[in-house]
Amino acid sequence: MSSAKWRKPAFFSSSTRYSKRKSSDTSAPITNDSSHHSPMTQTGPHTHSPYRRGADDGFVFGAYLTASFLTMVWSSAVPLLGLVSMLLLAGVPVFIYMRLRRSFVADCGHTLLSSLWMQGIATFACGSLIAGAVATAYLKWIEPDFIIGRLREAIDFYSGSGWERGQEVADTLQRMIDMHLVPSAVAIVVELIWLAIFSGSLVSLLMALLARSRPVRTKL
Repeated sequence: MSSAKWRKPAFFSSSTRYSKRKSSDTSAPITNDSSHHSPMTQTGPHTHSPYRRGADDGFVFGAYLTASFLTMVWSSAVPLLGLVSMLLLAGVPVFIYMRLRRSFVADCGHTLLSSLWMQGIATFACGSLIAGAVATAYLKWIEPDFIIGRLREAIDFYSGSGWERGQEVADTLQRMIDMHLVPSAVAIVVELIWLAIFSGSLVSLLMALLARSRPVRTKL
């Protein structure tokens, strides 16, 4: 037994081979093989956020609504501006359609209806806030008697209209002025902003459907 040669147990030999194989695997360089990525990651359609697009379009739309507001305010001095203001308001759906259609074409026709709809709502929200800020500043500091002046014009109109209930309407408006029940400029602007956003959501839905109605021609 003493002359027998001592042999290493099989456990140590197998663990040694495993450690060598593991060290050789970890020493291999790590390469970034792009072939393992999915095709959608490389060539899939890239769409932008509807909120960002709506905010970008909202700046332009805010200037558009501001121009409509100023032409309406100055129409009392220049009656032709009243027609310009009405034309600008009538062109709001066209403006929204052009913006939504541009986004749909930029995404090669992959934009969802909900995304276009949300872009339109964001455009109305941002644009209404910008125009509302301008309207508040104008009605509060530049021409604070604008609302009272329009009410007095309405009183004169109904008083001399010859309508049997015209005098009653004129008396009601006069009592509003005497009792200081005329809403402030801020209250009126806030109501107009909510009205613009609510009506804008309906207009955006219709324009989004119209923008997706025609397919996009992609270049081969």
